[in-house]
Order: sequence, then C-alpha cells, then structure tokens
Amino acid sequence: MTTRLLLAYGTGMLALAFHSLAVPAAAQGPELYVAVYGGVTIPQSLKEVQSSGVSPEFTLSNLDLARSGVFGAKVGFFLPGQDRWLGVETEFYYSNPHVKQQNVTATISGVSFPPDSFPGAHVRVSTWALNWILRYPGEFFQPYIGVGPGLFWGRVSGNDPNGAGNNFGTASATNLGLNALAGARLFLTKRLGLFGEYKYNRVTFDFGGNLQVEALYQAQHIVGGLVLQF
Repeated sequence: MTTRLLLAYGTGMLALAFHSLAVPAAAQGPELYVAVYGGVTIPQSLKEVQSSGVSPEFTLSNLDLARSGVFGAKVGFFLPGQDRWLGVETEFYYSNPHVKQQNVTATISGVSFPPDSFPGAHVRVSTWALNWILRYPGEFFQPYIGVGPGLFWGRVSGNDPNGAGNNFGTASATNLGLNALAGARLFLTKRLGLFGEYKYNRVTFDFGGNLQVEALYQAQHIVGGLVLQF
C-alpha cells in the first residue's frame, strides 16, 4: 500500500513539474525559491513503545522527550499564470529531541513491573520531505499550507555510561511518515523575504540494532527564516 501511494504521489509531482515547463515561451515561467530556517522542536512523548520481533514481548510506558533546536533548508517552485497558487517543494531538517531522565514502567508478557529509573537517551531525527504547497499569491504577503510524505531517519543511543541495566540500546530506523505545515511569507523586496512556519510530523519508527522496539513519534516545530525567490 505504501509503495502504491508513493508511486501515485511521485506521478503527480512529475506531472506538475512537466506542466510548469510546458508553458509558452512568452509566458512568465515558474517562481523558483530557496529558503533556510531555524527554530524549536516541541515533541510529544514517544507512544506505543513495544517490542518488535523479539521474545518475550514487552511494552514500555510513554517516554517524555526534550525540546530541541531545529534547522533546515528547502527549495521549490510555484506554477506560472493562473496556477500560481500551487507549488511543490522539497526540504531537509534536523533536530535532536532526547529522551529525558524519568521513571519507566515495563510490561513483559502481560506482567507489569514497578516503575524504574531510566537515565534517558540521545535521539537524533533527520527529515527529508516532499510537499504540495497551496498559497495566496500576494505581492508582499503570502500565507500558505502544505502536506506531503516525509522520510524520517531516527537514531537512539543509550545514555547509561555504566551499563547498569537501564541502557536503552543503540539503534537507527528509516521510516515513511507525514509532514504537514502552515505559514506565511513577508517579502521585503521583490526577491527577499522573511517567513514563519509551523510543522507537524507523525511517524512510527521501527528501531533495530540491539533495541528492537517500535515507537510512535510526533513533533511540532516552530521555525522562521529567509526566503530568496528567483
């Protein structure tokens, strides 16, 4: 199902790109842009934390994540003429919402154990996304919304230097998820502008390595940056 959705999405993107290139020579071409940004990641707790392909089966209580900085860049274009409200962009961004030190409850084979102190873990999340963008094509002010698939790369490394039994393990995962956004641009000149943006991510990570767990990751990002239009 995921493969078919990706093929359909990719076909739509290619059709849009060909449409933008097929305008008459006398017409105005597509609006290209690049942007850089930074801000803060506000993650929800890791939810639905459970074993993946190991025995005995186990689940963990929700794991609180810390806020972190986020930075990234994007490049895209808007169609010309009467379709100038529609565009496509690709972006890449990075954050590190670490697992906090906290008490964690484990349930193994249906048996719950008392909460135990967990020292936390280092987490890194990188995202590459491909977004459909809808905007109001104003001359100076341009609000917009967007949505698309994201390829999320997550890495977890244990935070217990003494290996006292609470080490979360070290593992990475690459999974497909949702990237949604809304924001607005304010152009200072014909080409240079400022923008602010809200992002929402949702993905289920399937960590391998010596961790072997699945977990639902959800995060919000508040970012701002510079955009240069060509």
